[in-house]
Parts: sequence; structure tokens; C-alpha cells
Amino acid sequence: MFVRNKKRVTLLVICVMLLLVIASVPALAQNPTPQSLKEELGRELYFDVKLSQPTGQSCASCHDPDFGFDDPDSVLPVSEGVLPNLFGGRNSPSAAYAMFSPIFHFDEDEGLYIGGQFWDGRATGEVLGDPLADQALGPFLNPVEMANPDKRLVIRDVANGSYSTLFETVWPDTDLSNWSQMSDAEIEMAYDQVALSIAAFERTELFAPFTSKYDAFLEACLDLGEKPGNCATGSGPKAKRAAGMVGYTDLEWQGMQLFMGENDNDGELKKQEGAMCSACHIAEWTEDPGNVFVPDWAPEGLAPPMFTDFTFDNLGVPKNLAYPLDPNAPVDLGLGDVVGDEAENGKFKVMTLRNIGQTEPYGHNGLFLTLKEITHFYNTRDVADWPEPEYAPTVNFDELGNLGLSDAHEDALVAFMLTLDDGYQP
Repeated sequence: MFVRNKKRVTLLVICVMLLLVIASVPALAQNPTPQSLKEELGRELYFDVKLSQPTGQSCASCHDPDFGFDDPDSVLPVSEGVLPNLFGGRNSPSAAYAMFSPIFHFDEDEGLYIGGQFWDGRATGEVLGDPLADQALGPFLNPVEMANPDKRLVIRDVANGSYSTLFETVWPDTDLSNWSQMSDAEIEMAYDQVALSIAAFERTELFAPFTSKYDAFLEACLDLGEKPGNCATGSGPKAKRAAGMVGYTDLEWQGMQLFMGENDNDGELKKQEGAMCSACHIAEWTEDPGNVFVPDWAPEGLAPPMFTDFTFDNLGVPKNLAYPLDPNAPVDLGLGDVVGDEAENGKFKVMTLRNIGQTEPYGHNGLFLTLKEITHFYNTRDVADWPEPEYAPTVNFDELGNLGLSDAHEDALVAFMLTLDDGYQP
């Protein structure tokens, strides 16, 4: 009887501990749990605030699941690191749907660089075979982020974590109990394993739930038998019926049509023209690469549109002079600095518009505080009183800047883009 009661007490303690863990991470309590031990380890690492120096910052600090996997602070243009008053130089990009970005490469047919992580694509995927893993290598050692002086200190804190046994189960070639005696090569291997584990977690459904109003529309449209391409762009005889079924407002539907429509950028919005947003934020079904989460209602072999072509562009964004950015800082050359080509200077990643309503401010330097403001910039950059571009020689003058949209058109576009936010409840 005593042994039986002891087991019950032990089980009770375990249950209470699990409930406390779930309560401490509210977003995870409402979302799918990882399906593999590596994904579970990645989750532990992703939320561990003890992996910074000093303690206090985790991956989730700048990529919070409750804020579209972006920085919860929507006022400052850039994120503060674990050390007070030290900030990065760019707006934190969302980690949501980042799993779909391919390995960084140059497309000979298009003449464009594509893929990678970060605004400049520098986490190419060439180091660990995965852009997500390459990206995860960076923040731990960045002096204005998690501020660890070296990789050995990171592995020390991992070894002292509650998940060290799980780590050794996932990575049996690594013995964390002897971390202080590990060779530099062993530390390097363990550090890479940290990044690969985080990347595995970032490929779970939590980071790509496909639960937006737009996704509900896609599913309804497909159920009606419309062609997938027509559903994606809101065209075809059954698309508008599907939009009505999931509660699209007239303003949201108008915004979708504007978003998908072409525009010759001459300042006059002609009949049948739109805002040409989909030229870069493409609404095409994405080929399933096989290592990402895809909803079961999507056509076989395809994932819903990502609203990005994963290329790089210079939108002519002015320099941000707001605190805490340094007004005397050199021009941010973006992609050009990474590839060493002046023709690519000033170009930054075309980010996904999924969860765009939750990830303000906008632009690589966080210049635009609202979605309406950056939409107005796209529309009027060349004809309104905007400051000069930070880097002028490579600005895109073909696809934005003088679209001829009215204020009401801009509002419709914003309304549609908000339907790309996850968490839609019919």
C-alpha cells in the first residue's frame, strides 16, 4: 500500500510540474506539441532565458509566438539585447513561416538572389544544410543580442539546463556532463547541435499553423472544386462564393482583388488595375520541400502561398533616425555586403506577409509604425513628401512608388492583409 501511494504521489508531482510548464508558456498550451525528441529539445532551447549573458533573453524574446513570432515591443524600431541599452541595427523579422525560405542561391534564369535567413540572407544554409539552423548560430554570440563571449559558455549553460539528459538522448555522441573538458571540436559540434535542434522546432506546426482567414477561404474554395491557382488569387467563379462562406467583408474582398492586380506605376489607376503587391509577395502555391508542416487540406505536394518570392529588393526606404538607431551610422547595404556586389547594395529580403498585422513596425529598419503607413509609402513614394532613400542607386522604380491608389484603396489593402494573420475564429 505504501509503495502504491508513493507511485501516486510521484505521478501527481509530475503532473503538477507539467501543468506549471504549460502555464508558463501560454502560447504553447494552445498549439500543437512537438512530435519528435529533437523538436522537443528545440522548444526547450528556444524558450530558455538562461542561455544569454546575463540570464534574461531567449530566442522567444525577439520572436514571441504571441506576437507573430516577432518582437513584442512594437514601439522601438529595433530590439534591445540582454544588456541594457544595446540594440541591433535592424527590425527583428518574424520567425513564422521562415521554414519555407530555401537555401540561399543565385537563380540564373531570374538573375536574382533567393532564400536564406535574416534581412540580408547571410544565414545561407550552407553551413549546416538548413538556413534556419544557420540563423540560430548567430544570436547566442551577438554582443547586442544574447551576448555570450564564446560557444563554450553556451554549452555550459545547456549542460546545466533541465533538458541536458534529453540533449544527450537526441545527440548521443555528445557528453554534456564533461563540458569543461570538451575539446574545441566537441564544443563546435555541440553548438551546431543546439542550432539544428532549434531549427527542428521551428519547422513544426506551431510556426506555420495556416489558421488565417485567408487559409479558411482557401480551404472553402478548394472544397467547392475551384482550381487551386484561382483560389490563391481570389479569381474564378467559385472564389467569391467561398469568401462569403468564411465571412470576408466587401472591403477585404476588394483588397484581395487590388492586391493581386497589376499596375503600370504611372500614377493613374486604370480599370482592372490593382496595387501589384503580388509581383513580389506572390500568391502562388509553394512546392512542398518535404521538411515543413503543410495542412492536410492543401493540394498534394503543395503548401499554401507564402506571400513572398524570397528575393531581395530595394524599396527606397529612407534612413531611420529614430532612437535607438544611430543617425550617424553608415548606410546599410543589405544584400550587397553579403555577396560583395554593388548592384545588390540596399536590397533586403522580401518578407512574408503572413501575420503581418502582428509584426509592426515594418521595414528592415522599423521605419514604418503601422501597416497603413508602409502601404501609403508603397503607393506614393515617388510623388509625396518622403525623405530620400537610404541607398538610391538600386531603388525599384518599376513596381511601386506611383500606383495611383486612393486612401480608400489603401484601407482595402490593409483589410485584406490582416486576413493573413493566424488565429482566425469563424
